Amino acid sequence: MRLILLIILINHPVTSQIVNVESKRMRTDTTGWSGSAELNFQFIKVEDAVYDFGSKIHFQYKQTRSLWLFLNEFRLIKAEGRDFVNSGFAHLRYNYKVIKFLRWEVFVQLQYNDALNVGLRGLTGTGPRFKFYDSDYFRIYAGTLYMFEYIHNNNRTIFERNHRNSGYNYISFTIDINKVDFTSTAYYQPKLTDFKDYLLYSQSKLTFEITDRLDFVTEFLIRYDSNPFPDIPKKSYNLNNGLLFSF
Repeated sequence: MRLILLIILINHPVTSQIVNVESKRMRTDTTGWSGSAELNFQFIKVEDAVYDFGSKIHFQYKQTRSLWLFLNEFRLIKAEGRDFVNSGFAHLRYNYKVIKFLRWEVFVQLQYNDALNVGLRGLTGTGPRFKFYDSDYFRIYAGTLYMFEYIHNNNRTIFERNHRNSGYNYISFTIDINKVDFTSTAYYQPKLTDFKDYLLYSQSKLTFEITDRLDFVTEFLIRYDSNPFPDIPKKSYNLNNGLLFSF
């Protein structure tokens, strides 16, 4: 049973509080709607039943100078009468093109994660996003945002309201050659009132095109929280593999 659960958990990042929006932006020159959706379900029965359900939804609407982005993800793994994974988030972001190399962004986000003892984490923030270099094969972006954070643990015994020095203070680069796409993003989120309290997060994503609308995706994530909830480790790693259908 534990081996089966380990195999399932390896294929899903369950320990992150930070949503990597950079890896989910769609590169398109046309206006209008675009998006992707994933839905998966596994049932395994050896001694006990293991249920694994997950979904990902990504929509964006592009206008001449504006971009709306909506993300929603959910994952539940249940076995031996209890939840091994129960996490999800919803993210809405507005991006406005000020000049060629500068966008201004506003976002709101709600999430929960039982593995991190996060009952609810609510975020809202705003700030600039800079485009340093953009070609067909290589891109570099960076940004810094002010973010207000509200968070409490599962049993609602710990509440925090924090002002963080940028919700998404990141550097991101992408290499896209011969239907192979590599993206790496790093985030640093310190608390404004105490810079010793911070979150670090790095995600690298490699995508291989199988067909025009189907890709194989592998991701590696590293997370560090200098001040997590009690009994939650400061550092964690994840490896995730899967298929992505786009339309």
